[in-house]
Amino acid sequence: MRSYILTSLFLCLSFIAQAQTGPAGVGMNDGSSSLKLWLDAGNGTFSDTLQKSSAKPGDKILFWKDLSGSNNHVMSGSDTTNPVLTTSNPLLNNQDGIRFFRNDGKGNKKNFLVSKSFSKTNDITIYCIFHALTKAGGTNVSPFKATNYDSNMWYFGAGLVDGGANGFTNDISLAFCDTSIAAGAGDSTSSTDYCVKAPASLNKTYFAVLQKEAWTGKLKIGHNTNTDSVFQAGTQPINVPTRYYIGSTSNAKANTEPSFFDGYIACVLVYNKILSSAEKIILENYLSAKYNIPLKDNDIYQFDEPHSGNFDFELVGIGKANDGTAQLSARGDGMIELLNISELSKGEFMFIANNGKSLTSAKDNLPIGIQYRLDREWICSKIGKSSKVDLIIDPKNISAIDSKDIRLIIDTDNDGSYTMEKIGEGVIEISEVTRDGRYVFRGVDLKHGNRFTLGKVNTDFINSEADYFSPNGDGVSDTYYISCAGKANIYDRNGKRIKTLTTPAFWDGTNDRGELLAPGLYFLNINEDLQKTVTLIR
Repeated sequence: MRSYILTSLFLCLSFIAQAQTGPAGVGMNDGSSSLKLWLDAGNGTFSDTLQKSSAKPGDKILFWKDLSGSNNHVMSGSDTTNPVLTTSNPLLNNQDGIRFFRNDGKGNKKNFLVSKSFSKTNDITIYCIFHALTKAGGTNVSPFKATNYDSNMWYFGAGLVDGGANGFTNDISLAFCDTSIAAGAGDSTSSTDYCVKAPASLNKTYFAVLQKEAWTGKLKIGHNTNTDSVFQAGTQPINVPTRYYIGSTSNAKANTEPSFFDGYIACVLVYNKILSSAEKIILENYLSAKYNIPLKDNDIYQFDEPHSGNFDFELVGIGKANDGTAQLSARGDGMIELLNISELSKGEFMFIANNGKSLTSAKDNLPIGIQYRLDREWICSKIGKSSKVDLIIDPKNISAIDSKDIRLIIDTDNDGSYTMEKIGEGVIEISEVTRDGRYVFRGVDLKHGNRFTLGKVNTDFINSEADYFSPNGDGVSDTYYISCAGKANIYDRNGKRIKTLTTPAFWDGTNDRGELLAPGLYFLNINEDLQKTVTLIR
């Protein structure tokens, strides 16, 4: 006989715009945003120039794909000294990195990667994840400006992300000089080069960040949220570099072996704008979690350490900085989009990230009525008042769970277990399906430290329309599902109330004392309105 299901599930084909898909949700990956270059050593490295042979550990890298959608891919020449791929590199928190060499042969001129073209811009922000093994050329002198070629300038160091050009031009460069990170910029109007540096150590992983703003002329360099070093440069746009060099400087007069970087580069990001305070905080927490880089300031995300489960992967964030700038939605490179639905106060941020486990099924630690859950878990890290969010799921990689059966499962009390979570509290039904097939869970109340995952409801647990169920432990119709939201009182045939449930919920055939009831006829009164008769059998 068919099942009787009281359901509040309403699937409507709504349209929800895609959130930002750049790293941590800062920028887009379709070429439409200010994100103009996104290189990640763990995604898009090839040992050929046609993108047919994905690189393996130790392979020479001939092509590094731009993930920003702007097609600013970087490539290598055919010299035998190409940089090589390293995977699961312990120096980079077991992330992949590209190993650049300085001394792989006399006259080495090909141990770098270079883009075909690059767009002009007024403002720029450049990030680079790097780990230097030896000193570079140049000096640590800072700040410095010159109207002729000078050994204190960035181009006598080793290039990290170099957009330089010969002569005094409106160019830009991020380099490693001696034991400093350096920002360099030229001004064609005054025939002057400007350089500012910040100290950095060998054998340590950093993210370096360069910013140059045209209308103020401010040139900034910093790392790991330490205070930026700032220098007043020319108020010119960056309109000369047509190519970006990764792992070397491009200046011909300084193009000697010390110009080649000796170490690892794991990630490069170039934005054709100055990132807002909110964007910087979110992006830098992402880089910190992914590459295990300590932050001096704004270290908000709290669950990237081994004792917290190493939730290092696919971090996305929303929030509002103290200056009022905000990011209200984010998807990043993962399958879950985070969408703010309430007013954020200044200083409030929320992040989610996962533990990197597979999307295969796990049959342990299950709430009642759930057949299996994903082995992958996510966690919420937040500061500020509690606010609800929408979670939007791309089901492409979990196609075995359809929209009718999927449930969001939350460890609401942070005890590490899902087993006691209840329908409507820690086990939540889908709210909508978007026009492009994504699953929406609306108004989810995630608290700091809440772990969550996705699961498939066990349809055998859902009661039949014959209005009977058999709680005998055989896994078939062991519970009676009441999906209508509210409160249900259950009475025996003598009119005695024997159970009260907050619904939606599964009734397991016990009374309020947890005792299994005798077979027979029982009466449900839901919200003092809906009446139903249910038979308990063995």
